[in-house]
Amino acid sequence: MQPDDERENGQAGGGASLPALFGVCLKIGVLSFGGGLSGWLHREFVERRGWISEDDFASSLAISQMLPGANVVNLVVCMGEQLRGPLGAVVATFGFLIGPFFAVIGMSAIVDHVHDLAELEGVLTGIAASASGLLLVICWKGTRRAARHVSGLAIVAATTIAVAVLKLPLLLVAAVIAPISVALSWGRVKSDA
Repeated sequence: MQPDDERENGQAGGGASLPALFGVCLKIGVLSFGGGLSGWLHREFVERRGWISEDDFASSLAISQMLPGANVVNLVVCMGEQLRGPLGAVVATFGFLIGPFFAVIGMSAIVDHVHDLAELEGVLTGIAASASGLLLVICWKGTRRAARHVSGLAIVAATTIAVAVLKLPLLLVAAVIAPISVALSWGRVKSDA
């Protein structure tokens, strides 16, 4: 647990202010490279600030991965909306994308003038490795969460086998397994109630 002054309005059920939401999303958008952003978002929104619960994050992540578009942008939209409604979604998304927007334009201008990119490639490879580590942490936490119920663990195992071992198309696997997973979860929630 972190002290209350570090949590910035982050008590369970309490939301972030619009400036705080913008600031966190701007920081992540400007300072992140490569993949692994869902791990960073998890750390900031769930662990560090306590703005949303572990379960709400997992639900938002699942929804964001099923929708068209960039998963991490979808996740920022979901969490912004969850915290502050439609305006929160807009503020979070703007904060998240404005830094990279200008960074890409600036980097493009620099790359046009740099012909030897060997050093840059090494830097980007290192960054990609650390991003992969963040993604593994999210996968591990999601698997631990799913393991609370046998049906959740079975869904994780079936998806992993279908995609990684059998090399089935991800869209086909999602189309078949997602409704089964939802039905199992729905049944579990009804029986718990």
